[in-house]
Amino acid sequence: MNISIEETLFANITIDHGPAALLGRALLKAEAAARARGVTLAFGSMQDFMRVNAANPDTWGPTFPGFDPMHNDLTPENSFCLLGRNAQGDVVATQCGRFYDWTGTSYEEEARSFRMLYRDPCTQKLPDERCEVTALAAKGIGGRVLYSGGAWYRPDFRGIGLVEILPRMARALAQARWNIECTVTTMVEHNVKKGVYPRNGYHNIEWDVRFIGTRIGTIRFALLWTKRDEMLQDLRSFLSDFEVGVGHGKRAANA
Repeated sequence: MNISIEETLFANITIDHGPAALLGRALLKAEAAARARGVTLAFGSMQDFMRVNAANPDTWGPTFPGFDPMHNDLTPENSFCLLGRNAQGDVVATQCGRFYDWTGTSYEEEARSFRMLYRDPCTQKLPDERCEVTALAAKGIGGRVLYSGGAWYRPDFRGIGLVEILPRMARALAQARWNIECTVTTMVEHNVKKGVYPRNGYHNIEWDVRFIGTRIGTIRFALLWTKRDEMLQDLRSFLSDFEVGVGHGKRAANA
């Protein structure tokens, strides 16, 4: 059953995969919660996303290479970008998603081979570029996978709950489009210690994934993931516990 969401950012989006009612309600609530915090959401291109990243070097480092259209074939069929603008029209928040069909392979294999980052790793990766994956869960992550990331909030829009809103919107949107089995992201230790996880709705974390000698440098990440059933239960909790109008994005008292 296809259900279109009316009179919102997602008026032109059809929910092709369910549970349609849950996903529709979660998308509507997330959009309303962002709007209550002064952020109007719209889709942008991955080129738009890279331009915003490049324009904000003081508050945002290099982003996930898999979102870079210079090195990947990115289309609406395998990726999306959400841009959040303030009342003046300035981009103050971003969130992206990339769909991978890893049937018969795994996160570990795709990361080590750099197929996760490049259209053609043999010609595009740097000579000394390599990836080391010691997170055991990476061996079991496969099938229809969403890499959710590209999250950035301008400093004056931090601490208001966007970190709880936009990642959940991305997972709901991806489920509706692509029938995702597992969502993954990576996170540096600084953000883990800040408490971004698990506020962003992920339920599992394991160290580590190391990208060495890449275009974004050498960085150690934690692997975060959530399976479909966990993700859907998290959206149910978001619907019942998250208060749209609370200035700092706090959960209701019974959360």
